[in-house]
Amino acid sequence: MKKITAIIILITGILMISIGNFDNVKEAFEINIKTTSVESKTINKNNKYIEADLKFPKLTIVNKEIENALNKKIESDVMEFYNSSFKEAQDYLDDFPDAENKFVISSDYEVKKSNDKVFSLLLKYYKYSGGAHGTYQYVPYNVNLTSGKVFTLKDIFSGESNYKQVINDEIKKQIKLLNKNQNLPEDSTQLYAFDKINDTQKFYLKDDSVVIYFDLYDIAPYVAGIPEFSIDKDVINNLLNEEYKQIIFYQP
Repeated sequence: MKKITAIIILITGILMISIGNFDNVKEAFEINIKTTSVESKTINKNNKYIEADLKFPKLTIVNKEIENALNKKIESDVMEFYNSSFKEAQDYLDDFPDAENKFVISSDYEVKKSNDKVFSLLLKYYKYSGGAHGTYQYVPYNVNLTSGKVFTLKDIFSGESNYKQVINDEIKKQIKLLNKNQNLPEDSTQLYAFDKINDTQKFYLKDDSVVIYFDLYDIAPYVAGIPEFSIDKDVINNLLNEEYKQIIFYQP
């Protein structure tokens, strides 16, 4: 009898541990399915005018309507890049058939922030059409995963806030430090000629910051690449509107 009782107690203990572990697995699975996942899709094209290696993301999102719309937009944007580059290459090489090089283009991407509330990535385009070097451009996709909206910098701030001035001041402060590190006068425009951000300012989200960036030649020479300035949460948090205050710095 004592043996049977001991066996029953042992089995009960094992079952309780298993149920506890199942709850942990179930919780981890539920967390995982809420998070946007990303796979790569690649399209290669090679003809007399252009060589293209196009890599872009295919997203899996809980909300399938948002997933389909966003995937469609990203692929459409990549193909528009290819089509416009192909037309440019065709026009040029038909006019100059003795040109030695056909155009070379590519795309890639980098996920900057991903959780169940917000998603931020950069789609990176590169084009070489001859000369000393190619050109590249980063296109941001900052997405509210609740509404499916691709939002702008203006969208995240309160309408009454002076967010542009605050960001301008912060960028100028960082440029002074960069100049100092290059042994330049603090107010030098030799490396960075920045005045102010614009209404369509490019940015992405990363950790506890909003990263403002500029295209090639916008505020600096080619050698400076893509200038980026990280604006910390503490600098702008009180300027955000209530909707985006809840999501852009959300940590699951």
